[in-house]
Amino acid sequence: MKIIITGGSGFIGSYLAMQLKQEHDVTIFDVKKNMSDINFIKGDVTNLENVKNSIVNCDLVIHLAAALGVVNVEKDPIQTLNINLGGTKNVLEACRINNIKKIIFSSSSEIYGEPAKIPIKENDPITPITTYGISKLASEEYIKSYSKSYGIQYTIFRLFNVYGAMQDTQWVLPAFVDKAISNKLISIHSDGSQVRAFCYVSDIVDAFQSVLQTANGEIINVGNDSNPISIKELAEKIISLTNSESEIKFIPFEESNRNRTEIMKRIPDINKAKKILNYSPKITLDEGIKKVVKHRKEINSDK
Repeated sequence: MKIIITGGSGFIGSYLAMQLKQEHDVTIFDVKKNMSDINFIKGDVTNLENVKNSIVNCDLVIHLAAALGVVNVEKDPIQTLNINLGGTKNVLEACRINNIKKIIFSSSSEIYGEPAKIPIKENDPITPITTYGISKLASEEYIKSYSKSYGIQYTIFRLFNVYGAMQDTQWVLPAFVDKAISNKLISIHSDGSQVRAFCYVSDIVDAFQSVLQTANGEIINVGNDSNPISIKELAEKIISLTNSESEIKFIPFEESNRNRTEIMKRIPDINKAKKILNYSPKITLDEGIKKVVKHRKEINSDK
């Protein structure tokens, strides 16, 4: 298949492009290039002309391009909406104009807000509390509307706490690892009782690969439900696995660089993914942390 990945130079996109290129004709559409051996188009999803002239002659689009990161998103909520929602509309317009048959969209568990119950199912209440979550939910609605009006097929993945070896240290797990291997202080917002279920990026990629030609019209949670852990326990686990001398510092939420209420529990129900996609996460949390540790040590040794 001929596949275009928007945001394909990013963390998930890079892994996905490398995997898909083994069997498919893959092109990355992004503002930056980071892989020399994959077709690349420099472009910005906020520019409609750019998007509709670039996203052409393919079987499907995997739409990953987005504004990311709690601090970045909250610093400029209007730009977040412009990139995430406006960008999605532009990609959909390109699909309509260029007669592209399917879009696979990377949504987020952020759309659920603070869940009424755990684990979270796809039909549970949708109550986003962040601009990012709102932008992803509105993008989902755009996609469903375009599908109904113009026959564009779609699969929407609501991703839960993806991590991996090449992830930047603005994200919690690689940040903790980076501090631990350097025996530096690890800072945690509030008391660290927030619970997350982390999913290694290769398991996420497996899910994307499984829906290239199937699961049309479906919205599916994708994550790893087997190792939920509090942020405090995560820091302690990383310290233990790295034999670190790092200490943990708890920062009151109001003194942190965030300005929103923390979502306390985020654990997916992935039974739908298991049933429809035969999806089964393979990488345990300990295994994934060890992969991140190895990568961060290699990076730090090169500095």
